[in-house]
Amino acid sequence: MISTIRLDCIESSTLARPLIAGSIDALAESIGNIGLIQPITVVPCAKYRDGQKVEAFRLVAGHHRVAAMRKIGWVECSARVLPESTTALAAELMEIDENLCRAELSAAQRAKAIKRRKEIWEAMRPNRQRVADLETGTTCPSFGGRGNTEFACDTSRASGESKRDVNRHLARAEALGDDLDEIAGTSLDKGVELDALKDMAQEDRRELIQRAKAGEAVSARSEEDRERNVRLVRQTIADMSRLAKFSSPAEVASIAASIGIGAEEAAIAKAIAGAL
Repeated sequence: MISTIRLDCIESSTLARPLIAGSIDALAESIGNIGLIQPITVVPCAKYRDGQKVEAFRLVAGHHRVAAMRKIGWVECSARVLPESTTALAAELMEIDENLCRAELSAAQRAKAIKRRKEIWEAMRPNRQRVADLETGTTCPSFGGRGNTEFACDTSRASGESKRDVNRHLARAEALGDDLDEIAGTSLDKGVELDALKDMAQEDRRELIQRAKAGEAVSARSEEDRERNVRLVRQTIADMSRLAKFSSPAEVASIAASIGIGAEEAAIAKAIAGAL
């Protein structure tokens, strides 16, 4: 139902993403010129003043629009008022979908939102989740199985992203957990950085995140490259040790010459040998 409600009767959701000043300014100019094209979405909520119940609504979708209307002095606006019987989970799901359709969400925010969306989606479909668990043999919530496929399809329709991207966001959120809150807004808040972070050791990851929170421009990818190189050097040393058990230095030199080892490879081999 579309109704006209007062802006001072609207309370922001505790789940609202941070407001972006530039977006508010652009919306304020647009609304001032052509009006509010898309009504906001609210749900009635209980509020009392001096012991008397007063009209109040909790904002579900349209936080930037409300901020823009308040900026230009509007006192009321059109709103889609959800039924009072709308559950908290249903309202939260609508709010998440509204945010997912916006380009302003960072990689960390999007991963966290999609993970929360899956938790709500499963809570609203307990019977379906139990069937999926029986089919896959699982006894606890996971991102695998038929339930995950259905969720990815549903989220893809709601957000406009591909199912592959939805599952990628889920994998990041599952691996990084609460670290996403600290990553948001830092130099690590990019998809490629999240992918590198989730493969790092927990101790190294925490140190890097703290540096990023302090404002340092860091990259998990460089740390990932270093860890990969450490693994390669260790493997090379192990291979060299095995080779030494069965071949003499002269035989190794002869083999290296026959396969055409390059100068760069030779320099690396010498560096490793010199460190032993």
